[in-house]
Amino acid sequence: MDIEGVSMVDCLGAEESACGPDGQWLIRAAYRASDLNTLQRTGSPFCSTDTEPVVEDPAAGQTGTPAGPPMPVVTLADFRALDIAPSEIESDSGGFGLIRGNTNFFATEEDQTLTTTMLGQQVAIQAVPVQWTWDYGDGSEPLSNPYPGGPQVEFNQETTTSHVYEDTGQYAVGLTTSYRGQFSVNDGPWIAIPGTAEVPSEPVTADIWRSTSKNVAEDCHENPQGWACGNPFVED
Repeated sequence: MDIEGVSMVDCLGAEESACGPDGQWLIRAAYRASDLNTLQRTGSPFCSTDTEPVVEDPAAGQTGTPAGPPMPVVTLADFRALDIAPSEIESDSGGFGLIRGNTNFFATEEDQTLTTTMLGQQVAIQAVPVQWTWDYGDGSEPLSNPYPGGPQVEFNQETTTSHVYEDTGQYAVGLTTSYRGQFSVNDGPWIAIPGTAEVPSEPVTADIWRSTSKNVAEDCHENPQGWACGNPFVED
């Protein structure tokens, strides 16, 4: 979303430049005394850190005390401390794949809303998944995507989240989901929480096999015990 030509990415960049990686750029707001659904900015923007959390707006004394109740603020540290459920890892074939083939994994995608009480007011906090980072367990570089992926249409189809293993074996496939946060006080407007929370998923196993083709003269209807009859995955 752009506002007068300023993008959200520009705003986040300015915030990091002003506060550093451990700070959070805040704008204090309060309710109008006559309308508790309307927020009114008070004071000037300022930085809050994990070591010095926000208690009072340092600029509030310049503009006077708001007539309405204080506005709760959910910090990035608060957001990361929430019990955000991880994405679940899924695959088309239970993790089975072939060497130098496209073994496909994908993840669930679900917004989560948690509620709590701060300063005597009801606060809803929403966690929205925005990035999925895969570790396929074979020493390759992690793969980050802004989408969770999906099932293959056909076997061995390359997808945005499939992976090619260069050797047989079993590999632990891991996933970390990055969540953006926003909060709402007393069903008011949603306010963005700068930064992300990274939530790891329970790993699954990729079981990679080698395929071998042979000419077979057996008729499995006449001889069900023939080579590869009944089970195409056999060992010599």
